[in-house]
Amino acid sequence: MEKSYFTKTNSYAGVILSVALLLLLAAEFASFAVGAYFVYDKPASNVIAETFHNQSGALLTVNATSLQDSAKRTVWIDPSITTNSSGTPFVDISSGFILGNVTTNSTGGISASFPISSPTLSSIETDGQSVHTVWVLGLVSGQGSLSGGLRELTNDSEQNYTASTRGSGIILFVTLITFEVPINFNLGQLFLVLWTIYLILFAIAMNGPVRNIWSAIKASTKRGIDALFDNSMLATLIVFPVVVWVTVGISLLEQAGGVSTGSLPPADPLLEFVELAIAPLREELGFRVIPIGVVAMLMLFSTGKVRDGLLALWHPSRYLKKNDSPEQYRRHLTTVYVAIALSAILFGLAHVLLGAGWGPGKILSAAVAGVGLGGLYYLYGFPATVLLHWAIDYFLSVFDLNPSLQTAGDWITLYTLALSVAGSLVLILLAVKRFRNKQFGLS
Repeated sequence: MEKSYFTKTNSYAGVILSVALLLLLAAEFASFAVGAYFVYDKPASNVIAETFHNQSGALLTVNATSLQDSAKRTVWIDPSITTNSSGTPFVDISSGFILGNVTTNSTGGISASFPISSPTLSSIETDGQSVHTVWVLGLVSGQGSLSGGLRELTNDSEQNYTASTRGSGIILFVTLITFEVPINFNLGQLFLVLWTIYLILFAIAMNGPVRNIWSAIKASTKRGIDALFDNSMLATLIVFPVVVWVTVGISLLEQAGGVSTGSLPPADPLLEFVELAIAPLREELGFRVIPIGVVAMLMLFSTGKVRDGLLALWHPSRYLKKNDSPEQYRRHLTTVYVAIALSAILFGLAHVLLGAGWGPGKILSAAVAGVGLGGLYYLYGFPATVLLHWAIDYFLSVFDLNPSLQTAGDWITLYTLALSVAGSLVLILLAVKRFRNKQFGLS
């Protein structure tokens, strides 16, 4: 009966699931193009400003959203913004160039044009800055006149973020410890580097570890669904919807029980987009490679396997299996399970302890996601866990950056829900099959 189920019937299911996963993969690749559009062609920012030169100087057009409604705001080029010890922002009113004042509409939007005279334009172009910033600033009332030095800003004050916006550092994690790496970049360069890395990881995942993606799909027509798990990309695509909807279910149950999961504070969409793009890499380095990969590395170092120990940071299970006897591997596997659990707990705690804005309920759902990420990292290596995290963060969010794409985003969300049901059944059936094979001494 076992052999019959996992042959003909299971091979049909393997073909159907393969097609469904390839559609999901195509949607993931499409999200790169969507991201490029919002970074380069139409920045998904709360403030978008464009300069048009004319005979008398230039004209700056400003379109802004997500500001306080019916409020007076100032359009300002290159203001000097500082913060005090409590994080309150202030502007030096003697800095930069004030173009004019404008009142937001009833929905907190601005659509206006401001002339820049030739003398002012010349001053802007010769102030030593190669990239200029446009801000829409709100000044807190009751703080004195514009001759008083520093003025406190309202919370909805926004900068115009584009692909040319510069950054000076990237924050990385070593579990709950954070540090900043001082790197000069602009957002366009950062996205190009990140997308190149992700595409390389996609190529690696599609090529192994046992079979490439096409060979695994072909094998599934004969061997069944379990052949799909010979390929890292297909395994990631199966696990991804399951992890997403299990964590969503946990969050809904917690909220129903009165446990707050919190939410991220509002941010400029383009900056949020940056965070979604960089988080998978830095968090998998800090929460999977550090706890789990380092444990596997040290176990191999203890046996004198330095080279394979270092390679275990990339793919722990592959190099432990290569060097361990069956008895050693079983012992080491127990240690790896502990490392995965510790990694998941730290990952859950980090969402609350590092001040991101999440509530205590986020600890459990993030920890459960951490188990899936840790397990995938151990079995399939660094590319798989990064791509799973990328799909959760970036892929599921990119279609919400513009109202015109929200319908497509809704369909993709429903599609992942259907795949999560199918993926859960697949994982359960394969777990039962493996348990029965071990019970009866089958391979």
